[in-house]
Amino acid sequence: MKQYLDILNNCLTNGTKSDNRTGIPTIRIPWGATFTHDMKDGFPLLTTKEMGAKTILTELEFFIKGITDKKWLQDRGCKIWNQWGNIDAWMPVFEEQKAQFIKSNYCIPPEMEEKLKTKAMDECRDLGPVYGWQWRHWNGTYKFNPDDPMDNFDPQNPGIDQLQTIINKAKTDPTDRRLIVNAWNPTYEKNMGLPPCHYSWQSLIHNNKVNLIWNQRSCDMFLGVPFNIASYAMLLLLLAKELGYEPGVLRGNLGDVHIYENHIPQVKKQLSREPHKLPTMEIPNENWNGILNWTAKDGYNLKGYICHEKLQGDVAR
Repeated sequence: MKQYLDILNNCLTNGTKSDNRTGIPTIRIPWGATFTHDMKDGFPLLTTKEMGAKTILTELEFFIKGITDKKWLQDRGCKIWNQWGNIDAWMPVFEEQKAQFIKSNYCIPPEMEEKLKTKAMDECRDLGPVYGWQWRHWNGTYKFNPDDPMDNFDPQNPGIDQLQTIINKAKTDPTDRRLIVNAWNPTYEKNMGLPPCHYSWQSLIHNNKVNLIWNQRSCDMFLGVPFNIASYAMLLLLLAKELGYEPGVLRGNLGDVHIYENHIPQVKKQLSREPHKLPTMEIPNENWNGILNWTAKDGYNLKGYICHEKLQGDVAR
């Protein structure tokens, strides 16, 4: 993972201070960077700090299945989406709580308003048509069903299943250069709990190997990008198994590369650590029934993962 650490170090050393919507300044390289990893060199799970493979792969399953219910993640011990929600779902709750507070206290201080807004958002299960829903139901009609996490679209207008489409295309014509999946959809952006940071990816098959390129607009180098690298690496492995090829090269086109100022001490500590050898990742044949039915619970074997201790950091929202 030397290339990731080099990008991290370059951002820390040569980045410039910049303000942003979160209110937490960043050290930023706004012209981006490129991450490239050959999968024959191991599974790119960062070793200079402990990474939770189960959490990463649970979210990937969430994307692959097109689920948008936060509770589905929480039930599986994945809490990374806790701080986001569909504004159409949490805003009415917030407005009601705000009105009740004003009725009792005649006014509401800004700090209390922010607390009520955060509470309403945290309790909202509906994330809106994020990532995986766009992968599986592009331009469909979105609906949220709290009784069934898979029932989140109108059957009269399910949209385009981009993931199934590229699988079918790749099996028919491996030379196809249109094996692309998009998550960035301006029509639905206002309803998403968080507009996609990694907004599209492309699969390219060459010399019996599957390669994968992802594009990312906003790149939190300490918390987000190591997570994204491992997630897309696993997606590459799943596609290779589905299509019957070997895994090839993983490439990330990183847009706004940044380090939040409150992460700088952790970044410096991480850069002082000597990386360990990368682990290997296997997808067991037992219970394999295709990528669309893959589960994180029993769908991977991570071997030889040796890492340094955890480094914590607050998520900017």
